[in-house]
Amino acid sequence: MILLRDQQRRGRTMNYLTDEQLASYHRDGFVALPGLFSREEIDQYRDAAEALKLRVSPLEPGKPRLQIEPEKDDGAYCLRLVEPLIDLSPVFEELASDPRIMEPVQKILGEKALLFEDKINFKPPRTGSAFKLHQDQSYWNEFAQSIVSVFVHIDRSDLENGCLQVLPGLHRCGELTFTDDGPDHTISDDRVTGIAPLDMIMEEGDILIFSSFTPHASEANRSERVRRAIIYSYNPESEGNNYRYSEELLSSYH
Repeated sequence: MILLRDQQRRGRTMNYLTDEQLASYHRDGFVALPGLFSREEIDQYRDAAEALKLRVSPLEPGKPRLQIEPEKDDGAYCLRLVEPLIDLSPVFEELASDPRIMEPVQKILGEKALLFEDKINFKPPRTGSAFKLHQDQSYWNEFAQSIVSVFVHIDRSDLENGCLQVLPGLHRCGELTFTDDGPDHTISDDRVTGIAPLDMIMEEGDILIFSSFTPHASEANRSERVRRAIIYSYNPESEGNNYRYSEELLSSYH
């Protein structure tokens, strides 16, 4: 097997996003790139994810960096996500600047990309909760307006374990109105009536890139399988360095 770093040493360049895929992204607000990461690499990311879980244990409400959700049967806590993560793991720090991610993102943005946000979603078996339909941009207006997110799938993602669902083309409508019944910024039903979401069934090693204006959601994990995804978000350099985590948060677990 020829590793990516070996290809770079030999002066080879790769095109990870074709012109057709770029046009698809701008039309639909997302693009899926299959099979960018090998099984060996995915195993490395899974090991790093499990090591991260041990590092932040024991789980309890109010701990920095963590979102947790209660087990439905016995009330024990279950890890939902860790955010941020690159300073806790050199594996995830290196992945954030991997050319297989950066080349497509910078092609989409049309300029150099800067890391804005990094996290890992665990979506545990039987307890991973649903996310209602929303746009990430509704949370990020104070930071930047051209943010692109990348989901790196380290497990198969399907209907049973709560794959991502997206509404194509609505990113071109800008920010949609959302209900005011809580912090979730759920998009109002009347804005998406008659538009069917696409179920993004992805294999391990696939990535999904989408706009911060693309409406998306996911169902609960009803399976016995975990659905982990590493998520990086980037903004164009012209919109400034907006890495959004405080020094106080970054000091936790060090």
